Amino acid sequence: MKRKRVRQTDLPSPQSTPQENAEAYRSMLDAHEFARLLQEVEQPLLPALRINPLKAPADLPQRLAEKYGWRIESIPFCSQGFRVDCRGGIEVSAALEHRLGMYYIQEAASMLPAELFTFTAETSPLVLDMAASPGGKTTHLISRLGETGLVIANDASQGRIQALRIVLQQWGAVNVGITHFPGERFGDWSNGVFDKGPLDAPGSMQGLRTADSHPVRPVTAKESQQLSRRQRSLLASAIRALRVGGEVVYSTCTLLPRENELVIDAALHDFAGSIELMDAQQALPEAAPGLTTLDGVALHPEMQRTIRLWPHRFQTAGFFVSLLRKTAEVGNSASPPPYHPMEDAGFRQLTAAGERDFCDAFMVAFGFDLSKSLTHYRLVLVQRHEKIYLFPAMLIERFHGLPLSSAGLLLGEETPDGFLPSHEWTSRFSSQCTKNIIQLDDEDSAAWMSGADISNRAAIEQTSGSFRLLLNPERYPLGRAKVTAGVLKNLLPRRLV
Repeated sequence: MKRKRVRQTDLPSPQSTPQENAEAYRSMLDAHEFARLLQEVEQPLLPALRINPLKAPADLPQRLAEKYGWRIESIPFCSQGFRVDCRGGIEVSAALEHRLGMYYIQEAASMLPAELFTFTAETSPLVLDMAASPGGKTTHLISRLGETGLVIANDASQGRIQALRIVLQQWGAVNVGITHFPGERFGDWSNGVFDKGPLDAPGSMQGLRTADSHPVRPVTAKESQQLSRRQRSLLASAIRALRVGGEVVYSTCTLLPRENELVIDAALHDFAGSIELMDAQQALPEAAPGLTTLDGVALHPEMQRTIRLWPHRFQTAGFFVSLLRKTAEVGNSASPPPYHPMEDAGFRQLTAAGERDFCDAFMVAFGFDLSKSLTHYRLVLVQRHEKIYLFPAMLIERFHGLPLSSAGLLLGEETPDGFLPSHEWTSRFSSQCTKNIIQLDDEDSAAWMSGADISNRAAIEQTSGSFRLLLNPERYPLGRAKVTAGVLKNLLPRRLV
């Protein structure tokens, strides 16, 4: 029997303001709910942040509240997420802790997708984030994984790769590889390979609330139709890339049904018998179901298992998310992925003896057990020219030859004055070092973060070598310094000054 389709021209076409846009959804809510929606979208959207467990102390939310006078409220569906009322204090983007990568500023609704996945400590899952930039949801996944497994963070736009790379470096991620391909290709290249597939699909951003990451803008019906077609292609690719039993979380920052329920409805039809729609409502303290009918046409009966976050539900931007599980193979169509081994680009993995020698020298210089760190995070040392990288072992074992834009974390580089750890490694691990550490006072810490050099001859003389790792009074890692004529020369990346 042929399914009755909802005509695309019958779907809402957003205008220019949140209030005008809200009118397009009047028929989808009862009178009371719609009144709440109108009232909510007239209110400013408070900023929200998500704590980085790789760097931040466990009591960071309390520290932030006391230090800056912020009023902080937990996000009900994300244990590491907090809504911040910073009126009367500094902005969340201006705090030192943000510059050090201890939290990520993210609209609260966008914290939901990564929370839907189930991860267990016994597994090392392979995760494909095929539309990853700018990287907020990717960092969330990395945090939830506890740096087990491997995340392939892909984006089709070359212009967005650098932003993705910077966010992951700032987060301190090590078990990650960045690629630049059309996401639609992975279903054929990696059929049945991945355990998890987050898909934050490119959309029209019609969330009814204005935020830096969710601007309100007009969108035509034609544009939304084109986005919907691409979303369906990306979701089909994600499903094919999963192993049987794997999960995909599909999400968008829009409330348009053609980019949400209709995409999932089409997937359930196209992959009937091979995927099932899981109940995502369990992640919420109260239900926020997706639409089950649209313009009088019934959608898949289990569409209520998806989540439609109307802004008034949890004081967020509008958002849609669903959880699908692959239950059977969907065909064996496959094609070989592009092949470009890292050796052709000048990268080489250190031998076991070379790795031991390097780890011994690193222990002497900084009092850090690098060998233990490599074992714990399943990393290997890879060298290119003077630079040494921490590469995920799983990346080499499972995806050797896959062309990469970036991988792992830069550990540092050999210089004529000795080995200089990278800022990215230092900002995550230097508080665990026991040698060549200098703890600055509040005045010098502030000067350092403004880009100034520091004169501290007494501290320099108590340490050795050409480089020092700096902490502030709270033992937050501030970066590296080069000793020059009794002065700590500032080596902060310019973007952090």
